[in-house]
Amino acid sequence: MSGRPFFVPMIGIVALFAALGPAIGGALFIPLSVVFKTPTDLETIGLMVLLSTLFGHVFGLIAAYVVGVAPAAATGFLYALWDAVAPERAPRALVAGLIGGLIVYGLLLRLNPVWASFDMTIRTNMDGEAGEWAFPGRVDVTLGRAFVACAAIAGLACAFAANLIGLTMRPELTLADRLHPPGEGG
Repeated sequence: MSGRPFFVPMIGIVALFAALGPAIGGALFIPLSVVFKTPTDLETIGLMVLLSTLFGHVFGLIAAYVVGVAPAAATGFLYALWDAVAPERAPRALVAGLIGGLIVYGLLLRLNPVWASFDMTIRTNMDGEAGEWAFPGRVDVTLGRAFVACAAIAGLACAFAANLIGLTMRPELTLADRLHPPGEGG
């Protein structure tokens, strides 16, 4: 690693991911949940639009930060570790997207039994029609896919931003390396 600092850029990367990740994921969650939704009638899509309008963007953003700041910070930390040990030409932003998606997928797998217990309790204590209205068929699968996609896209965007502002542990390229990259004859 030839004397490049590690902890200061790592703290910057984690802070950047924690600050930007939930905002990006929160902005993408409603559109992606509509995209991943199984084909339904217009009433369901209208209900989703109505609910998102009623809750507003402020409440959605607060919820995104409550739910997403820890996975975003963990993604930033693992991305900083990858950035420090990765070879010079290794993909960095794509790996950040992969890390973000895998962290949220793992988190959803850990929380799935809790959700199933909660769902069963509600369905058992409510009559059939009210239980179906509260938790329609494949909402949990659709929301899970949307969460994973939002995390992957947010990780990718945050890695692009980190690279753009210079928060990277990749060694600086010299002018000779820029003019004649390794692998080119010359």
